[in-house]
Amino acid sequence: MNKFYIQIVFFLLSASLHVNNKAIASQPAPGTSTTPESTYHYLAPEEIYEKNKHLLCTNPEETIKAGEVMNEAMEALEYHAANIDDYEFYERYSNSDLLLFKKKQQGDLDIKKTHYVACKSYEYNEIINMAWDPDYANFLNAGSFKSMQNINS
Repeated sequence: MNKFYIQIVFFLLSASLHVNNKAIASQPAPGTSTTPESTYHYLAPEEIYEKNKHLLCTNPEETIKAGEVMNEAMEALEYHAANIDDYEFYERYSNSDLLLFKKKQQGDLDIKKTHYVACKSYEYNEIINMAWDPDYANFLNAGSFKSMQNINS
């Protein structure tokens, strides 16, 4: 009687393994995608340009002066980006790979430097779009920029 039960158990076991192999070897369902989608819609550069076109400067002299100022700013940026020894740790955002460093300059001027590590390659474009989008409120564009013009000259 034991042999009979053992044969039934082995038969059921082999039948279940055969069915399991058929299920594993089957093809995946067509048309399904598992790519993650962003919850925030980022505007394309052309859309951002059209939306903020009214903010552009049309005075050619002011544009040339702004270019000179930006060249000076670029030299300062290259210096501060290459120099890492003078900065002290300032703040770390919780649950993030964002580190802030601060350096005391002459007088009341503080220079802050951010260091962010994006772990996933698909995050790079989202981070760049967030930083450059004027409508996206974050710590990078929370301040204001002033423009001084000398009307009498």
